[in-house]
Amino acid sequence: MTSSERVRTDLTALITTIARQWSIPGGAVTVVDRHGEVFTHSFGYADLAAGIAVAPPHRFQIGSISKTFTAIAALRAVRSGQLSLDEPVSAVLDWLPEPLDDDSLTVRRLLNHTAGLVSSVDAVPDDIGQAICFRGSLSSAAPGSFFHYSNLGYILTGLAVAQISGRSLVELVRDDILRPLGMSDSTACVTYDDDPAMARGYRPLRDDRPWIPGDPVTAVPYLEVAGADGNIAATIADLARFARVLLGRGAIDGHRLLEVEEFAAMVHATAPSGEDVLALPGVPASSTSRYGLGVNVEQVDGRTVLSHGGGMVGYASFLLADLDHGLAVCVLTNANGDSPVAEAIARTVAAEYEHPGSVPRDDLDPSWWDAEQATERVGEFTHTAAGSAPHILRCRITGRAGARVRLGIDSGGDTGGDTGGDTAPLLRTWGDAALTRHRGLRAFALRFDTGAWHWGPRTFTRGDSRGQRLPEPADAALCGRYRSYTPWFTNFRVVARGGRLLLIAPGGVEAPGGEVELVPLGDRVYRIGADPRLPERLTFGPLVGGVAAWAERDGCRYSRAFTD
Repeated sequence: MTSSERVRTDLTALITTIARQWSIPGGAVTVVDRHGEVFTHSFGYADLAAGIAVAPPHRFQIGSISKTFTAIAALRAVRSGQLSLDEPVSAVLDWLPEPLDDDSLTVRRLLNHTAGLVSSVDAVPDDIGQAICFRGSLSSAAPGSFFHYSNLGYILTGLAVAQISGRSLVELVRDDILRPLGMSDSTACVTYDDDPAMARGYRPLRDDRPWIPGDPVTAVPYLEVAGADGNIAATIADLARFARVLLGRGAIDGHRLLEVEEFAAMVHATAPSGEDVLALPGVPASSTSRYGLGVNVEQVDGRTVLSHGGGMVGYASFLLADLDHGLAVCVLTNANGDSPVAEAIARTVAAEYEHPGSVPRDDLDPSWWDAEQATERVGEFTHTAAGSAPHILRCRITGRAGARVRLGIDSGGDTGGDTGGDTAPLLRTWGDAALTRHRGLRAFALRFDTGAWHWGPRTFTRGDSRGQRLPEPADAALCGRYRSYTPWFTNFRVVARGGRLLLIAPGGVEAPGGEVELVPLGDRVYRIGADPRLPERLTFGPLVGGVAAWAERDGCRYSRAFTD
C-alpha cells in the first residue's frame, strides 16, 4: 500500500468511525488543494426509508455557508459603485421599520455581525416579511464593537443588493457566482422542484428532549428556502470548487471571481471576535477566531484558516480552507443542523490528512471519558428542595480502558419520571453537557460545574444537603414548556434554579446551546443571556390560571405546552 493509499484508507476509517459513533444518516467529504480533488468519500444514506445511498449527484442544503456567497455578491456591488460598505442599509431600503432605520446599521457591520442585531427572526419565512415585521431591540454595545451572529443582518444585506441591482439575490448568486464557477449542479434557492435531487434531511423524532446518538430520527418537512442567510443547495463536488476559490484567494482555473483587494477585505475586515471553534483531540487549536465579511477567519499555528458552518433543518455542513497550506475540506451531511458533527469531521480530517495518526479515534467516542476528568464527577450528589425529600444522583465508573473510563448514572427520588434506580451510561457531547438514557433524566442535559451536577431546575451537590434551604424559585408562574410552529426553534423550557430563571432548549437549529439566563428588564420582559450587550428578548404574556399563557421571542410567539 502506497502512502497516498494509506492516507485515503485512514481518512475513510476516521469518517466511518465518527459517522457510526454519532449516528449520522449520510454525507459526503472532500479534500481539495488549489489544483483539484485529492480525496473524496460518501457514506450512509440519502434516504433511509428507501435505502438510497449517498451518491455524488446528491444535493445538500449548505445553510449559512451561503453567507459567503451573499458577501461576495455585496462586494461585487461595491466594485460596480452601486453599494458602499459604510453606508446604512436604510439608505437603500427606505421602507425598513424604525428599529432597523438606524444609521449604525452599515453594510460592513451587517456582513461581519457587529451591527448589534438579534441572531434570528423565525416568525415568518420570507426575507421581506422578517425585515418589515421586526420590532425587536438593538444591542446596547457601541456599533462595530460586539460580534453577535445575526441571520437578520444577512437578510438585510441580500435585500439591499437586490434592490440596487434590480435583480433578485437568487439571480445574482446563480448567474454571477455559481455558473461562472462551474457549480452547475447547485441551486441558489430550494423549491419543491428540487426535491428529486436532494438528499433527504433528518431531525430527531422527538424534539422535547436532548437527542442522543442512536435515538430515532425522522425526515424533515420539506422547506423552500431562498433567504440571503442560507439559500444554497450544493453537491460535494460543487462545494469543493468553491473551496478552491477561497484557496485561490478569489480565483480558480484562470477565472477571477473577486479582485485581490476584495478578497483581502473579506478576510481582513474582521469583527473583534468570531465563531466558537470546536475543540477536538489531535486537532491544533485556533489562537484567534474573528469573523470577516462572510467568512470566519482563524489563526492556527501562524496560518490563516477560513471556516464556515451551515445548519439547516435536517442538514449540517462545514467548510474549512487553510490558505497557507493550500488545503480545504468540505463536509455535507443530512444530520440535523443543531449538531456540530460536520465541523468535527472537517477539522479531524484536515488534521489527519496533514499529520496521519494524529487524531485518536477513541477520544471522539461519546461513551468514553478521560479518567482524570471523570474523577471529580464520580460520587453521590444530593438535591434538597424546601419541604421535600432529598433527590439522589449517583455517578460511577462502569468500565475502564487505559486512561479512559465509562461512566454510569442513576437517580433516587423523583426527577420527573419513573426512575427505577437503574444505572444508564453517561455520554459526553461536543460541548460541556452530558446525556443519558436514564428514563428519569431525559428531559434535560446534565452539566458539571464547580463540583456540582446541574439538571434542569436542580443542582446536585456532593454529600448530604438535608436541612439546606435553597432560594425560592423566581417568577415561578413563568416556568414551564413553551412551543411554536417554527421548525428552527420549536420549543424550550423555562426553569427556576438558584433564584434565577433559565431558558433551556432541548435542541433546534436557531436555539441557544446550553442553559441561558433570563435577566429581568421589567414588565415580564427578559433579556436572553447574562451579557448586557445581547439584544434578544423574551416577553411573557398575561397570567391565566396562575401561569403565563404565552411567551414571545423577538416576535416569534410560543404558547404554553400542554405537556411538561
